[in-house]
Amino acid sequence: MKNRLRLWLSLGGLASVLLAGCGGEGPVKTQIEEARKVVFLSARGERPFETGQRNLLARLTANDARYQIQILDAGFSAETQRRQFQEAMAQAPYAIVLDALETAGLESDVRAAVAKGVQVIGLGESSVPLGCTSVLVADQKKLGQLAGELVVKALKAKAADAGQGEAAGRVVEIRGDDESLISQQRHEGFEAALKAAPGVILVHDAPGEWSLAGGRDRAADALRLQQSFDIVYAHNDLMALGAAATLKDRRENVMIIGTDGFRGREGGMTLVGDGEIDATVYQPLLVDFAWVLLKKMAETPGFQPKTRYEMPLRTILPKDVDDIRRNGLPKYPEF
Repeated sequence: MKNRLRLWLSLGGLASVLLAGCGGEGPVKTQIEEARKVVFLSARGERPFETGQRNLLARLTANDARYQIQILDAGFSAETQRRQFQEAMAQAPYAIVLDALETAGLESDVRAAVAKGVQVIGLGESSVPLGCTSVLVADQKKLGQLAGELVVKALKAKAADAGQGEAAGRVVEIRGDDESLISQQRHEGFEAALKAAPGVILVHDAPGEWSLAGGRDRAADALRLQQSFDIVYAHNDLMALGAAATLKDRRENVMIIGTDGFRGREGGMTLVGDGEIDATVYQPLLVDFAWVLLKKMAETPGFQPKTRYEMPLRTILPKDVDDIRRNGLPKYPEF
C-alpha cells in the first residue's frame, strides 16, 4: 500500500592585514583586523533539528577568520538562556543569533543589546516580540497544515482508486510534546487541514518527546489501542523513523510523514530518499540565512535587513528527492 500511496500522491578567508611601512630601516608593523564575535544561543539540547542547526553553523563559519563563533545551548532552560545572553553581552559581541525559549525575561536584554549596536537575529515566532534586529520565521502552523493537506490528498487518491466518492481514513499524530508552542501550532494547522475531509479522522494523538524511542512507543500504543490506521504524522523525522520501526510488516499499509526535512543521517530528506519514511514537511534550519544576513550587514555599508523574513516551506515525497538534490531546496527570501 505504501507504493500505492505514493502513486496516489503522484497523481493527484583569512583576516584582512594592513601593512604600514615606517621608512627605509624601521620594522614593518602589521595590524590584524579584530575578528567579529558572533554568539549562537541554541535552545533545545540534543533534538535533531537543533543539533542540525549547530552543526551547520559550525561548518559555515569554520574557515572565515574574520568572525569568531561561539555556540551555546540552553538545554530547554529559559533561565540558562537568559544567563547565556547576559554573559554573551559582557563580551561585547558583534552579533547574537537567538533561538528564544521564552519572551518573558529576555525582552529588556534584547532591546538593550540592539540599542548598543549589537545585531540580534531571532529565530522563530517566539523571538518576534523581543525587538530583535531581524527575525527569521518558519510558520509552524503552516508546517502542520501542509502535513494535513498531504494526508487528505493521499486519502482522496486512495478513495478514487477504490471507486469511492469521499476521502476516508484513520490518522495518528505523534506530537513533539504537550507544552511547547511549536507542537501546539503544528497540531492546530494539522487538525484544521483535516477538516477539509470529514471522513478523515484523527484517532490517536500523543507526545513522543521528539525522540526515536518516543516515536516507537507512541506507534506501539496506537497499534494496541486502535488496531488499524492509515497514516502517521510525526512532529519530527526522528519520531517518524521510530514509528516506522514499530510498524515493520505493516509499513506497506501505513503512510508515515515526518517534519523538518533537512539533509543528513537523521534528516527527513535522506530518510525519504532511502525509503525509511514516506514523506516529510521541510522547514529551513534558519542559521544559514542568519549567517548570510550577518555577513551582509558587516560587509555592505548602509544595508538594513527587514525586521521579519518568512521562510519557504514545502512537502518532500520520494519523487521530489532527486530534483531537490539537483536543483536545491526553495530559495530564501530576497533581502
